[in-house]
Amino acid sequence: MKNNPLDDILKTIEIHDKIVAESAELDDKSKRAMLNFSSYTKRLLTTQEIGRKLNSYQRKSATSEFLNYWNYSISPDTEKFWETIKANGITIERKDPFRFALEKNRFIRVELGIGARKYWTKLKTLKAITDRFSETEISKIGEIITEDENKRIGILKKCLAKKNIPKSQYLKFGECWAYFTNTGLFAKYMSEKEVNELYVIWKNFKS
Repeated sequence: MKNNPLDDILKTIEIHDKIVAESAELDDKSKRAMLNFSSYTKRLLTTQEIGRKLNSYQRKSATSEFLNYWNYSISPDTEKFWETIKANGITIERKDPFRFALEKNRFIRVELGIGARKYWTKLKTLKAITDRFSETEISKIGEIITEDENKRIGILKKCLAKKNIPKSQYLKFGECWAYFTNTGLFAKYMSEKEVNELYVIWKNFKS
């Protein structure tokens, strides 16, 4: 028997809420924002006339923004979300950032690179990953993560050495700064003094 699209969406929201509420990865502010948004989405879907008459296009429109986080994040929570979706027989297509990385040899967003670097040691042992990717692919993902880290620290060190951020590299510099701040990897490559100096260079940048 074919699933009702609205029932699928509402069940997806329930799964979202449970995983977010129990998450050890999200801070309280992020949890509140995500739960508020899912509550808004649920009210929107259940109070409009379209209700159970959602067609395929309307369903995609109603769920695309809601699913944005789960389609463009890398974490144990994300894998748990999609595994639970699958276990409940919900037919919502996933945009897999790891599959994109394998095809393009890079991550499409810096946030994905950050998530991959933070959680890969744990993720690569999960059944959700080992079932989805071959050993060769898992090894390749690890290489992409390492290359991403090396490229980003290379940009930061070059700017530090030149005491300047080229205009063409300003946005990339900001991404690199976010990467190392959120992964806690500055100490691996730079002294506290160097990090502070780099920060001053960034703040004194003139466009």
